[in-house]
Parts: sequence; structure tokens; C-alpha cells
Amino acid sequence: MSDMDMVRRFAGADPDADTTVLQFCYDAAVEWYEKAGVPKDTAGSLYAFWVANLAAWMYDNRGNADAAAAVPCYIVASVHQLRPKGGAGT
Repeated sequence: MSDMDMVRRFAGADPDADTTVLQFCYDAAVEWYEKAGVPKDTAGSLYAFWVANLAAWMYDNRGNADAAAAVPCYIVASVHQLRPKGGAGT
């Protein structure tokens, strides 16, 4: 399964729908993890899972300024699973 297919599935988006907005959400999720000290690792299934979760959350909450200010705690906690030992903040 491709990363975008996973994001589409997690977001409940139509498989035949345009993925432009989902792609923006995916790119933003990858950037969010990079800023948190998690390097882009397209080969890691755990990384792909968490990026897809965050991208789907961003997709579901697009246009909601209150939600945009507070990434869910389970996603924030995932940074500790993904950040390499000796990485930023350790």
C-alpha cells in the first residue's frame, strides 16, 4: 500500500477522488515530523503509519483553527517512538 493510499484510507476519502488536498496534508505531516526531529524515512512502516495518521487528522480538521493549534497527544507521543536515539531533544 502506498503512503497516499494509507492517508486516503485513514481520512475516509473516496479512492477515486482528487488527492491534491490530501497531498498537502501529507507533505505538512512529513514536515511536522521533520521539525520534531524525526528524519524522513519512507521505508519505515511505523513512520508511514504515523505520518498517515497525522495527515488524515489534518485533512479532517482543515479549516478548523481551534484544532490546528492542538495536535492530538497520541500523535505527539509518536515522536518518541520515531525519533532516533541521540536525535533532537534527547
